[in-house]
Amino acid sequence: MSKKKRKSSRVHPTQTDIIDPKSPFQFIEGYRSLRTNLGFTTFNGEVKTILVTSALMGDGKSSVSINLARIMSMSGKKVLLIDGDMRSPSIHKYLKIRSKVKEGFSSVIAGRTTVNEAIYSFPALEIDVMLSGPIPPNASELLSHEHTKKVLDELRGKYDMVIVDTPPAGIVTDAVVLSNYVDGVLFVVKQNYAEKEVVKGTLKAFSGTESKILGVVMNDYSISKNLSRYRSYEYRYGYGYGYGYGYGHGAGDDSEQ
Repeated sequence: MSKKKRKSSRVHPTQTDIIDPKSPFQFIEGYRSLRTNLGFTTFNGEVKTILVTSALMGDGKSSVSINLARIMSMSGKKVLLIDGDMRSPSIHKYLKIRSKVKEGFSSVIAGRTTVNEAIYSFPALEIDVMLSGPIPPNASELLSHEHTKKVLDELRGKYDMVIVDTPPAGIVTDAVVLSNYVDGVLFVVKQNYAEKEVVKGTLKAFSGTESKILGVVMNDYSISKNLSRYRSYEYRYGYGYGYGYGYGHGAGDDSEQ
């Protein structure tokens, strides 16, 4: 394996959404609760690879992926965040990466580069990041290749936690395909955004896979007007169809993947 020195890229977290020392206590505590509850889902072994997805674009899965990676690193874990969205990648935009990163997840699973050559260190968040890489013409087919499992198994041996941000499972099949190679799936639902039947149908798509649904995160669940600058998160242990959440027609900003 290549001994090429790991690159480090400057990162400039946004003033909102990403956990930092100035984040409100409730915002950070929500992710601490998520981290704790995920620990209780490991009935049949250790969970080291988590896929994060949602039903639609705009549910906030990428911000959940980033903050989950951050809160895991704050507990002393060695964490890798992968942008597994090879259709409309957003992690590099969210973290405002200024360097020109060419290699990434797609080039690794295609066998064009090594894992080490595609990993970038981000000291500001105390995590490592693997960006999506060049956009392939056949993302689902590439993900279904046996080499994808080998790559994730290799990363499982290098890190305490690997978090994979994926495209919305209600739009394309990439997340469902990739879910066969991870330890569990975390599903993000934005309050009053996707219709209930859309969420139910998307979750049902995972029933024919080898994946385990670890839980559902409700995004944009307001708990205080004083926290209006921040998104808050509520974790629901397990999953089911009787959410009790107020689903409505899609409303909100679709710019967030």
